Amino acid sequence: MRVSIVLACRDNRGSLKMTVKSILRQSYKEFELIIVDDGSKIPIHISLSDISDPRIRIYRIDGQGLGAALNYGISKSTGDYIARIDDDDLMDPQRIQKQVSFLDNNRRTVCVGTQLWFKSGGRYKAVRRFPVKNDAILDDLLRLKFSIAHCAVMYRRSAFEAVGGYRILGGGQDLDLFLQFSKVGELANLDEFLTYYNLSLSGLSVRAPKNKYKAYLFALNSIANDSRFVTHRSEISGTINVVLTKLSSRSNYLFATKRFFLIWGVWLFGKNIASNLKVN
Repeated sequence: MRVSIVLACRDNRGSLKMTVKSILRQSYKEFELIIVDDGSKIPIHISLSDISDPRIRIYRIDGQGLGAALNYGISKSTGDYIARIDDDDLMDPQRIQKQVSFLDNNRRTVCVGTQLWFKSGGRYKAVRRFPVKNDAILDDLLRLKFSIAHCAVMYRRSAFEAVGGYRILGGGQDLDLFLQFSKVGELANLDEFLTYYNLSLSGLSVRAPKNKYKAYLFALNSIANDSRFVTHRSEISGTINVVLTKLSSRSNYLFATKRFFLIWGVWLFGKNIASNLKVN
């Protein structure tokens, strides 16, 4: 099997079925779908009982956190390429095919993302365009501007194993993975909108922003004295100070407020998702 699509979920409230259907409608058919139930109160296989496909494998573990659940899922997978998506996001039917083609033809790239549609309910909208080249993506990451989305990436298993997998076992694991990937190869984005990212007010960034910033601090401190980042040391130091300030702040409302207005904007100015992607 060339491609393993790996997702983890806990207490999904119904969106998982749409996510799975969008995966099964991929034009690229040679994949396995590994779903890790990370300690849901109601086993998630119940919500997928009416979907039968031999490519789907579901594993249930005690709740360990997103990074740990993904490590487990990847340990059960066989693909040379690992594709990510979250349990409330959607894939364009061409996404996997285009990412496979890109990695096949760009050997120095170890991880490739896509442009994102931001979605809320049944509407979607483009909010920003990510850079497509490694240097611009890395520069943004070092300033905590995420220009590659964890839910939209495909990466090489060899690179994942070379960096030790997800070192952060809870949430906020994406920055560390991307920075570690940059040690062994290049990052890239396709210049096409192939992933629909669900805007939520219940994610880690909203519920527990300080846990997220602790994960980011670990990621940045891990590279602060690495010779491969010597030209970025001043930038890394400045970002570490920003993170420390956020960790010492008593207010956790800013991100939630920004997310609320982003959701409002998608609802007000977005298009009907049913007209662009049929997943029912």
